Amino acid sequence: MYSIDQIMDMLDWNNSHEVQAKGRELAKEVECINVFLQPLHSRHNKNVWDNCAVVLADKTDEEIRPYLYALFDWLQDMNWPGADCILNRLKEYNDDKWLNYVLNDCINKAILLKEENWLNILQSISKGK
Repeated sequence: MYSIDQIMDMLDWNNSHEVQAKGRELAKEVECINVFLQPLHSRHNKNVWDNCAVVLADKTDEEIRPYLYALFDWLQDMNWPGADCILNRLKEYNDDKWLNYVLNDCINKAILLKEENWLNILQSISKGK
């Protein structure tokens, strides 16, 4: 049995591909997936985001539904590790009604914050649906 800290240590991009792959396999068993939403711990931050995105992208629509707002927030900067993976996963989300509800809230937030780049990314998802 591995602790979440041990799993997160394995997800570090400085590890070998084998260690990262083992971390992603172990992460599949973690039920409380919010720990993979852009962690900002002193040891686990952007260095684990790529692998965290892969873990989240493998989850079902039902599993990620409570975290859609956080996933859309991840797209605020497409240079952030894992952003492309999250974008592709959101484009595959099947519950259009719920996705569009959250997406419209995030579009309004991007407009209010005058975040043009984020707005463009969000609108690209909207057009794809």
